[in-house]
Amino acid sequence: MRVLFTLVLALGLLSGCQTVSNSRQADTLEGEWQLELETLVIGDQKYTTFDGKSREMIKIFTDSHFAFSSIGNNRPRFSSFQLTKEQKVVAFDNFGGSLGRYSYEDNILTEHIEYSSFPNYEGVSIPFKITIIGDTMVQEGTYPLIELGLGEQDGYLRATFKRIK
Repeated sequence: MRVLFTLVLALGLLSGCQTVSNSRQADTLEGEWQLELETLVIGDQKYTTFDGKSREMIKIFTDSHFAFSSIGNNRPRFSSFQLTKEQKVVAFDNFGGSLGRYSYEDNILTEHIEYSSFPNYEGVSIPFKITIIGDTMVQEGTYPLIELGLGEQDGYLRATFKRIK
């Protein structure tokens, strides 16, 4: 009986350690991150899709949700709530974002996008490999351009973030 009790206790402690480990892994992801550089490789072409010069992007992770918002530098103030078509284009071009739930296990982050300023992303789940060293996070993986209706072949996205909170 004592051996059975010891075995059950050990299994309970081990499963508790696993829970703590997963919690710590999520804690490293949780918080606010500022995008510093993002590149997209499609075939032989490499594109810098974000360099921080004309835009700023912040990504926030809670224990279950993520959200990101990108804001451009060309944001004039408008004199009326009734915007012209041209003003709407400027506003849309200078602000965007997405949010949804995420899962994170074994350094694989899967973003389940529920809402986005760009409708092609809604309902799509995108997995990324995550590497966090100190206050730097690298998010990278296949970018589903075909599924998103944005290209004839998928790309490879690599984004580098710095923790800000």
